[in-house]
This record gives sequence, C-alpha cells and structure tokens, in this order.
Amino acid sequence: MRRIRRKKKQAICMAAALFASLYASACGGTELENKIFPLAVLVGEENNQCRACYLSQDLSQIADERAQGSNMTAASALADTYYETQKTFEKNNRCQLDMSHTKAVIFHKGYLENGSLPLFLETVRKENTYARNTLVYLTDSSIDQLAELNSALEAPLGSYLEQMAENEQDIKEQSVVTLGTLLNEQANANRTLLIPVLKAHNGMPLIDSYEVIEGFQPKGRIDTKQAQIYYLLGNQLSQLDLTVPSQAQVRLEQIACKRRFTLIDGGVVQQLSLTADAQPITGQAAHGEVERELVSLIEETCRNVQSSRQMDLTDSYRLLARQAPEVYNLYEDGVQEYRENLEYRAKVRVDMVQE
Repeated sequence: MRRIRRKKKQAICMAAALFASLYASACGGTELENKIFPLAVLVGEENNQCRACYLSQDLSQIADERAQGSNMTAASALADTYYETQKTFEKNNRCQLDMSHTKAVIFHKGYLENGSLPLFLETVRKENTYARNTLVYLTDSSIDQLAELNSALEAPLGSYLEQMAENEQDIKEQSVVTLGTLLNEQANANRTLLIPVLKAHNGMPLIDSYEVIEGFQPKGRIDTKQAQIYYLLGNQLSQLDLTVPSQAQVRLEQIACKRRFTLIDGGVVQQLSLTADAQPITGQAAHGEVERELVSLIEETCRNVQSSRQMDLTDSYRLLARQAPEVYNLYEDGVQEYRENLEYRAKVRVDMVQE
C-alpha cells in the first residue's frame, strides 16, 4: 500500500508540474480554458476521410487527489485531410489545439498503407505544431480501442508511452523513431527505420512487432527478435540474451559492431565484425559455442529478412558515402539494386566474463 501511495503521490506531483507548464504556456496568448493539450494523437482513416482523435487530460482534475473516476478525455473529428481535421475539431469544440506537450502520435496501419503519411508530415513541417521529439507508433487497433485504453490506464496513454520508452533498458534512446526522424527521412529516403507497433494486452499497451520503413515506404512487419538484430548491428543495443544449442544462456554486453564493404563478382559483401562480453546466466556455455551461435543468428536473420521483405536489416546504405565511396559511386542511383545484391558475413569475438 505504501508503494501505491508513493506512486500516486508522484503522479499528482507530475500532474501539478504539467498543469503549471501548461498555464505558463497559455499566459500572454489564448486563455488556458480555451486550449486543449493532447498528450497523444491518434490518426487514421474512416469512410475515405482522415480521422484524428485527441487524447487529453482534464486539467480541472489532474491535481485533485480525491477526484473520482477517470480524468482522461478523447474527442475526434473527421475531414478530408489531417489539416482540415484539426481545424474542424477546433471549430466544433470552440478551442485551440496545442500539441507542444504531445508525447506520441499513433497512426493506424491503414493510414500508412494508403500513402497519407507524407501529407501529414508536410502539414507538421509547415504548421510547426508538434515537437520534433514526439514519439511515433503504429497500431492495428482501432482508434476507439486505443481511446478506451487511454481511459483505463492510471496515466494518460501519451505519458505512459513516454515513460515506457524512457524505461527501455536494451534499446538506446537515439534509436527511437520520432516525428523529427520521419521528417528527415522524408527528405532523404535512404534509411531503414523501424516503427514500433502497439497492441493492447490485458489492458496495457505493448510492442509486439515493428513496421519496416525503407526508402520512405512501408515494407511490412518484422518480429521483436529480428528487430533486436537491427539494433544490435546499429550499435543501439545495450544487451542481448542468447541461448546456445547446449541450452546454456548468456547475456551479451559491451556490444560493438564495425563494418567493411567489398565489391565481389558484381555484388557487395558486408563484413560485420562484432565484439562483446558474455556473462553466464544459466549453464556453462563454451566460448566458441557462443560465437558460432551469434554468427548464425546474425547471418540467418539478415538473409531471411532480405528474402522475405526485400530489405536491408543492417541499414547500411546510409554509411556508404563515408565508409565505402567506391561502392556508393557504383550504387548512387540504385539503392534497391544495392540492397538486392548485398551479401552478409559476420565475424564475432566474445570475451567470457565470470563473476
């Protein structure tokens, strides 16, 4: 009970701080009571129109510890484009939307598949309505389902997702996809990005897969284990638990990956050289067994994703101009051809660490 009270007290303090920051941002402009501050925005399509749902918190209740019931609100609008949707919402609700405190934007999968994302980003770029560090997610769940989830959580969905990203110990912060990441990629279109896909499970949001964005186009889903290899090879993974054929388990830490590119017989060989420390978890794993298992995992995962999704899980094209200019000059105008002709070879050196 003491722990529950402490968490509730912390939530109240955070809410009071949020209220104070919102009040300060409203001074000198639109009055606070005439503004709505969504902490999460859901964007999808309905009847061939754009639907945006704004998940907010009732400012009159967030600092009241004795408030009864949910203080979450969800309201949406429908129009031909996202920009018109926002204006329709403000007109219908006689308010001004302020997205400066929005923690996350969650797109329904249909919105991505129908090619509506570029127009959304153009609106964001021109209107400058969102912070560039706003988190980005995808979902198969309906907007109504996520709005219900927002009401069921102890914290607003946007704040919950922000905390979930901050508490992620394995994946480093700089690898998280934000609106700023997508705005940059819209201009360059040379990266392989992973957008986490949210799913409601037992009344809580969790990430159960990732949508691959390559050449600023959706390429399909990969599972969380395949995503781990993406982050591992990008030096964005802090640790990886590995089970070897003898059923022993080790935890890999201090992971570092270097790459070298070679032109061979009209194709490109990418040599992935990894070093890591291995800490035993269960059983006794032989040094060579760990290295062989990791080599096999890397090569098989990269090749399987390449053949099934026609994509490069190593996100290597962006590195060519600096690390392999001769390869870049050959494939400067043929990104997809480069990815199709890419071969993966891994080399691993593991240092066994004993407690």
